[in-house]
Amino acid sequence: MRRSIRRYGLAAAAGVAAFTLFTGCAAAGGGAEPESVSFPDGEVGAAEDTEITVAIPFPDITMYSMYVLATDLGYYEEEGLTVEVITADNVTAAVASGSADIGVDSTGTVIEAIRGGVELELVGGHYCRQNFDFAAQSGITSVEQLDGTSVVLAGTPGDPAEFQRKRVLKEEGWDLDTVNVEVVYPGPGSESWTEFFVNDKISLQPFYGDDLPALEEHDANIVVETLRNWANDVQVAGSGWAAENPNTLVRFLRATIKAVDFMTAPAPGEFPENVDQVLDIYEANDFDVAALRELDSPWVLDAHLACPNLYFDAEAWDTTIETQELEPIEFDDAQLVYLEKAQELLDLTNEGPVTLPYP
Repeated sequence: MRRSIRRYGLAAAAGVAAFTLFTGCAAAGGGAEPESVSFPDGEVGAAEDTEITVAIPFPDITMYSMYVLATDLGYYEEEGLTVEVITADNVTAAVASGSADIGVDSTGTVIEAIRGGVELELVGGHYCRQNFDFAAQSGITSVEQLDGTSVVLAGTPGDPAEFQRKRVLKEEGWDLDTVNVEVVYPGPGSESWTEFFVNDKISLQPFYGDDLPALEEHDANIVVETLRNWANDVQVAGSGWAAENPNTLVRFLRATIKAVDFMTAPAPGEFPENVDQVLDIYEANDFDVAALRELDSPWVLDAHLACPNLYFDAEAWDTTIETQELEPIEFDDAQLVYLEKAQELLDLTNEGPVTLPYP
């Protein structure tokens, strides 16, 4: 089965490493602090900017499917919008520089960018949950058996995902601080972690769905599979662009919420009732969905990781800081004015994720 958030830890690490680039982008903007935005009661006005560019870190049909769905189902067209999706090596920098209007980046990366003075608005959530899956070598059934071995928690040093994974392991009875282990960093992609694992160079690793066949062939012991209500990633816009295009942003978020609702129906954690239509849309957009069509699982569209209302708030912000061991920084609730207006127009609230059982 497919597990999401693949390579997203790399995006977080790259974001932190690119701190000086972010600061440079902020300095280049040099503009005054935008005035706060408010909306009157009722419907929003016409879109100011009708052509929107959305930056994502890498092509993944399930993780970023809401943009494809909102286009093909006509939701963006209903709002008077045309949306183009591009990939960017550094999404937050692309948005800050104006190369993209909206972007999807890891929550920790966005927090560090805002801390560095980048003029960004965190305008909505993207995925509000994360899955954490770990494999150990055959025969290893307790943390004590890891003593004296090497383990992988992230591909590169400084990746905030390392702190989250270590925390989850502890909560699940695998406290690495109780044993003598060496944490190694084989490289950013989990395929390199699995290569180390099947060659018996490490005793434990995080894994994703496409790593599972090799791990099963190696007779790995799957020791932890769990979900956490922790924001995986968020949607951001440049502060200046958002202030100049408030109606556009609300309309974009409303259409995207409709697409997420279509993808998650009847509810996150349940088998998606629109799966055939969704996969047809993916296929029409030149994505290979043969393997997905064979899955009889609520994981098939990754919809269990999403909140249909694109939830984000100060609690999600603070949870990211705590679990990724970042320096505290206060959340600016004014950033949510666009999301909350879009939610209001759809008779939704900004309610956080419910706890789901692991599928």
